[in-house]
Amino acid sequence: MKEHLLTVFLAITTAITIFTVAWIERPRDIAVFDFYDIVFEQQTMHGNLMITSDAYNELTLSFLNRKIAGQEITATAYATGNDAISFMALISNENVPFTTFALVSRDSSIHEMIVVETGFPIAHQTLAKTDATEGQDVFMVSSSDFTGGDVLIFGLDEDGNIIVEIEIE
Repeated sequence: MKEHLLTVFLAITTAITIFTVAWIERPRDIAVFDFYDIVFEQQTMHGNLMITSDAYNELTLSFLNRKIAGQEITATAYATGNDAISFMALISNENVPFTTFALVSRDSSIHEMIVVETGFPIAHQTLAKTDATEGQDVFMVSSSDFTGGDVLIFGLDEDGNIIVEIEIE
């Protein structure tokens, strides 16, 4: 009887081992052509913020949540604005721990961005961040204090003059 139990135990453990090795070594799809170009990426302690551009030069702001098996896109915002300035707002929700405002500018005269929300006494500011694409500047402000309503965004030149004003209601 002991021999039968030992044989069954060895058969089960062998099957589990074979299944595990086959699952780990299974072929995976590898993208040959990447449809999206990463314009800017910012790591946070909750996940990554990423601005991407597709083949049609449309910009997307995404929040990637960290998972055990990698990262997963949990929220996305698409650009609004003209060709020189694109604006994106990713509002906090159950999957995104903070509200993010991003401005991508092809206008080199914009030096900094200031975000002011009604009812919030502090204005957030950011200078241009480096990006992967020449000729574009990325400005990004994130805060868990923002609600995403009644926001004024100012783009300033080096002298502090307002060049761009965006209002969100």
